[in-house]
Amino acid sequence: MNRSKRYLVTIIAGVILAALAGLSVFYSMEGLASACVAGIMTILTTYIWGETKRPSNPGNNEKE
Repeated sequence: MNRSKRYLVTIIAGVILAALAGLSVFYSMEGLASACVAGIMTILTTYIWGETKRPSNPGNNEKE
């Protein structure tokens, strides 16, 4: 997956989870809201990990 597609998927998933978290707080479903926040944190962590260049791989991580 190239960089722009990974970024777009991350943004879309983050927006969906943020909207769902907001709605679940509004309707007093705190369990669902905390699950959405955990999902957002997981998405951010995965995106950062995917964009990080590892010392063991001196080449470019992108495979275009």
